[in-house]
Amino acid sequence: MKEGITGLIDNIIQGPQDIREAAACALSRIGEPAIDPLLTLLGNKDNQIRKSAVTALGEIGEKRLIEHLLPLISDMDDGVREQVAHALGKIGDVKAIGPLTGLFRDRNVSIRIASVDAISRIGNPAVDTLIRLLGDPNESVRESSAHALGKIGDEKATGPLLQLLSDRNIYVRMAAAQALSKIGEPAIGPLIALLSDKNDAVRESAVYALGEMADMRSVPHIIKLVTDSHAFVRMAAAHALGKIGDTRAVDPIIRLAKDRNVFVRMAAAHALGKIGGVNAVEPLLALLSDDNLFVRMAAANAFNKLGQMALEPILRLLASNDATVRRAAAQALGKIGDERAITPLILSLWDENEEVLIAAGEALEKIDPYWYARDATRQYLPYFSEALKKGGKHVKLYFIGILEKIGELGISDIDVADILKDYIKDEDKNIRLSTALALEKIKKNAR
Repeated sequence: MKEGITGLIDNIIQGPQDIREAAACALSRIGEPAIDPLLTLLGNKDNQIRKSAVTALGEIGEKRLIEHLLPLISDMDDGVREQVAHALGKIGDVKAIGPLTGLFRDRNVSIRIASVDAISRIGNPAVDTLIRLLGDPNESVRESSAHALGKIGDEKATGPLLQLLSDRNIYVRMAAAQALSKIGEPAIGPLIALLSDKNDAVRESAVYALGEMADMRSVPHIIKLVTDSHAFVRMAAAHALGKIGDTRAVDPIIRLAKDRNVFVRMAAAHALGKIGGVNAVEPLLALLSDDNLFVRMAAANAFNKLGQMALEPILRLLASNDATVRRAAAQALGKIGDERAITPLILSLWDENEEVLIAAGEALEKIDPYWYARDATRQYLPYFSEALKKGGKHVKLYFIGILEKIGELGISDIDVADILKDYIKDEDKNIRLSTALALEKIKKNAR
């Protein structure tokens, strides 16, 4: 075994990265006999060698290793410090609490995250220290302490974390809110009480925490905040109601879908997508035509979640008197992707509004790129020439492209070339070019 250990140590010293990692893993499985050889590597000048040795020792996890690893917690190399944090967490000795909380000030975010994870493994013995650090002047220390307390989940931290919801730093507030949501039941009552706090940041953080907890008891209280004077509180309320998923929240969220603030409308779209229901369809359709791109994207994503539930109501909206609604309905059907929408969308290709026609064509492409090749579609082909006659440039280009594909496949008894020939002399050069290319491809296919 001694020769095998020596060979693995040599691989850590001399091997490439993948060999080094494999050797460290093998040595950790050997356990006790590999400890002393690994300890000799902790003083090596090479960062990667020190890191590999720490990794193996952490996996072995014996308590006596704590004294050897603690000095490396201030190592100059980020990777070594991070790995030391992981190793100390696996060993789980209370002696590591102080040094690990010291890493909460580290300039490297990954190291701070590793130290939070490590100290949470030590668990309850670290709680009192972490609570004291919630008042530290350094915001990274406060944030990391809150995250660690959330991972441990000790009820004792509830009060101090509630006080942190008014912290001047948003990341600290969010960390405290997330921690409270993990503590659970003991925090629900105090958090609901904070929904009426005078501080905007406190209300926002409390709503966020309650949303993460998804407790139905908080729904009536959160609903009251949809009319809050602060936009971020309204946004947080929408997110929270969406996560909880109670249908009582649909009408209040619909009101938020018309909010003057972009972020609130986005949050409302996400929430409506999660809760669903027929009542969510029309507000989401309106958001598909919102002036803001990100709101439109949020609404489109919401329709993906609504899926089959929204199909029938949206199909009916294709016959709306409002062209904006018809266009949004076509876009939504493309997002849902149900084949039952193909025939209604084909009929929408003759819509008097060019934007509706284009939206219907794009939706058909999303549902089935070869929709025009279906047997049920052929009955509509004679009318494509009518669409070409009445359409603008983009409509003509779209139908020329479709007729070209139909002609190439030879899927119809209709003379596609005869429909297209009138547009070889169109006044628009792009239409003339597209027609010429289409006729050429159809001609080649017929040979």
